[in-house]
Amino acid sequence: MSEKKSLEVFSSMSVPRAVFQNAVPSMAAMMMVLIYNLADTFFIGQTGDPMQVSAITLASQVFVIYSALGTVFGMGGTSVISRKLGAGEGEYAKKVSSFCMWGSAAIGLVFSIILWIFMNPLLTLLGANHETWDFTKDYLGIVAISGAFVVINGCFSNVLRAEGQSTKVMMGQLIGNLTNIVLDPIMILGFHMDTKGAAIATVIGNLVGTIYYVQYFCGGKSMLSIHPKDFSMKDGICTGVFKIGFPASLSTLFICISHMVLNKLMVGYGNLQLAGIGVATNLLKITGLLCIGFGQGIQPLVGYCAGSGDYPRCKKSFVFPCSAVLD
Repeated sequence: MSEKKSLEVFSSMSVPRAVFQNAVPSMAAMMMVLIYNLADTFFIGQTGDPMQVSAITLASQVFVIYSALGTVFGMGGTSVISRKLGAGEGEYAKKVSSFCMWGSAAIGLVFSIILWIFMNPLLTLLGANHETWDFTKDYLGIVAISGAFVVINGCFSNVLRAEGQSTKVMMGQLIGNLTNIVLDPIMILGFHMDTKGAAIATVIGNLVGTIYYVQYFCGGKSMLSIHPKDFSMKDGICTGVFKIGFPASLSTLFICISHMVLNKLMVGYGNLQLAGIGVATNLLKITGLLCIGFGQGIQPLVGYCAGSGDYPRCKKSFVFPCSAVLD
């Protein structure tokens, strides 16, 4: 019954209401991502050491890479799952969600190992110098531990939307963010752990968010699955996810590359300037993140309608947001 009610958002609710019911929580979740990024910078800034702020600015690009990896499975999985649910192929959708879960965990773990092995070359590539090297290395060394959690978070903050659970996505982001924000001042200022404290708070925040999503699936409330027995790469599952996920992740990767180039250039003018551009860049992300959240919110609705063959509703779901913005 709860599964039926969840899918009513896609199948029978009026298009304007369905769009806003999915898009608003998604946009709120994107804002929480921004707050999450700003929290470390804000509390590190309270130490009065601009070198540590610069280190956070440099290290944050690694989070963008983790986010891109999560997008591969999150956006790709959401597209396939929403279309299969619309077509009434629930068992196939379960296999896709399980593939996304364990694929995210594996990729996150592999990337963390690579990060550990090539830490020093990566620090040079990011633009760390003798003033910021140790701070950046301390932060990334601890954050690498949470690689799998970050990718799973990025994945399932999208996949849950495929079954009409945008509000649960927002709650997962909120719980993780609040954990990070509460722990930041304790670790950074209370225990005087500086960038190490910020990294520990970040790891725990991501772990808490991941536990929330896993608990939701294990609680039997979802029509999807993360059980290993449902894992499969056959029947076009792997191809279907990557075909959508890789192109979707490219925009995130290009943003990462552009920021890395910008940071590298700013280091030439000094670490104070780098710290300043890091804060300004985070604030400039607001508009872009809102647009991304809006797009991610309506993606499952459009996919479900296409999968069910309801093309008039699919077209209306796609066109309504554009007309609402233009009006």
